[in-house]
Amino acid sequence: MPERPKKEAVKKQAARKEAVKPTQTRRRTSVRRQELITAAARLFAARGYYAVTVDDIGDALGLSGPALYRHFPSKEALLVAVFDQVIEQQSDQLRAVLSEVADPFAALETMVRLHVQFAVEQRATFAVWRQEFHHLPEGDSRRLRRAQRLYVEEWVHVVHELRPELNDAGVRALVHGVLDLLQSPSDFQSGLADAGVTNLLMSMAVAAVFQASTESLDFPALAARSRSAVRSA
Repeated sequence: MPERPKKEAVKKQAARKEAVKPTQTRRRTSVRRQELITAAARLFAARGYYAVTVDDIGDALGLSGPALYRHFPSKEALLVAVFDQVIEQQSDQLRAVLSEVADPFAALETMVRLHVQFAVEQRATFAVWRQEFHHLPEGDSRRLRRAQRLYVEEWVHVVHELRPELNDAGVRALVHGVLDLLQSPSDFQSGLADAGVTNLLMSMAVAAVFQASTESLDFPALAARSRSAVRSA
């Protein structure tokens, strides 16, 4: 009689181990996919999409080509995944900010900081977006452009609240200019530490939001006000 409870306990333990295996497998698969996306973004940025082979990406992680195909069916699918990650991460961060912050001034500060920090940390990914977007299949290109427009719309809404005197076209032009500014670390290496780049670009972006105008520019007056503000800071 004592054997039956022991056997049942062994079976339950074995069942628990079997239940854990799929979770562990999914976790390993998720980690490996992320490693492949990161490696691909770095290689695409450095060499260009067409110059990089599947074997190059696999070699960067010690994998063979067939092993890579277990995670992505093609190099093109991996390029799409690189772009998906950019817009998903940015959109998720933005939604989290706007769900917690009602004040547009506070929202802008956090949005600017998150965007420039993401651009600094993900230089290679932003460079790939700029250089290789035209290689995407048409369907993926449309989908990602739509997601990008929705992201921009959130910025437009906040800036409209801060600059109500600007018309819609002016606000949209301002937002696109600010976003291009914040993404500029993917275009060049300044030699500054990341903290310095972040602070510099944040200060420029905030100044643009509150000082940019579609009216004729009185440069001497604007420069005088700016110099005065710097001296008093």
